[in-house]
Amino acid sequence: MIRHKILDLLTTRPGEFVSGEQISQGLNLTRAAIWKQIKGLKEAGYEIEAQTKNGYRLLATPLALDAWAVAQELKTERLGRELYLYEEISSTNEKAKELARQGAAHGAVVIGRRQTAGHGRMQRLWESPPGGLWMSVVLRPNLSLADASKLTLVTGVAVVGALREMGELRPGIKWPNDVIFEGKKLAGILAEVVGEWTTIQTMVIGIGVNANLERKDLSPELPAGSLQELLGCPLDLNKLAAGILEKLEEGLNIFERDGFAPLRELWLERALGIGRECAIEKGGQVYRGIMRGIAADGELVVEVDGQDHKFASGEVRLRAVNGEYF
Repeated sequence: MIRHKILDLLTTRPGEFVSGEQISQGLNLTRAAIWKQIKGLKEAGYEIEAQTKNGYRLLATPLALDAWAVAQELKTERLGRELYLYEEISSTNEKAKELARQGAAHGAVVIGRRQTAGHGRMQRLWESPPGGLWMSVVLRPNLSLADASKLTLVTGVAVVGALREMGELRPGIKWPNDVIFEGKKLAGILAEVVGEWTTIQTMVIGIGVNANLERKDLSPELPAGSLQELLGCPLDLNKLAAGILEKLEEGLNIFERDGFAPLRELWLERALGIGRECAIEKGGQVYRGIMRGIAADGELVVEVDGQDHKFASGEVRLRAVNGEYF
């Protein structure tokens, strides 16, 4: 892509001007064609200074999602190195599953600036307006199916780690797949197996983050929050995407090398509700008790009437300090 090649040239001398002649000769473009591409980059959010005698220099990359900008921020070996970015898409998870069936590599990533049919657990609608990070990752891990079921928890650790590094917020994990701050959902995770695990061993992890949104962008009845409103400024979505992928790759490496135990400890450090009252609904029945954490197999442990019970699934509500559940 010509724009990306121009950006590559501009980054060879950070902070310095690159002459139009150098770009013209390097890419075999006319001065008029270069100016047209620069104009397009500026419209995409790149801050580029142009001087008649000196040429062009890159001052800043956009906060909005951009494939080249994501690639510049990536520190991973494999995750995100195959990247598909769409202006609008029905569901990044569905597209990632399609690509996985077609042979997409481990670590392939699908990002949509907007989703029209995003969904969470049990096919619940996941609102995905522009300004959020809607991303799915194709994983072909060296794990058993039993271990693969814990990838939601591993991803939660990664998302919280990345968000904590992006700002001063200290969000936590609500079992099994929500990232919460002060009772408001900031992010959600959806893991889906592609095909039969015994033959394909592929999973797609969907990650949705309410990043650069205003509260009015989401339905008023949803208990959701926005990073932009909490931090008071928009985030660089390219750094956020790259940061999550970096943390996820670190977690996967630990998981494959050392098993789930060290990640369980990291999860417990980031978990919300440990030692507090909770309610879990499963199969139409509500259990109330004290959350004790997660077991070695990743199942939720709740003390009910003095006895520990394990839950592999269910809807959890935590009791806040004010007595309300979220």
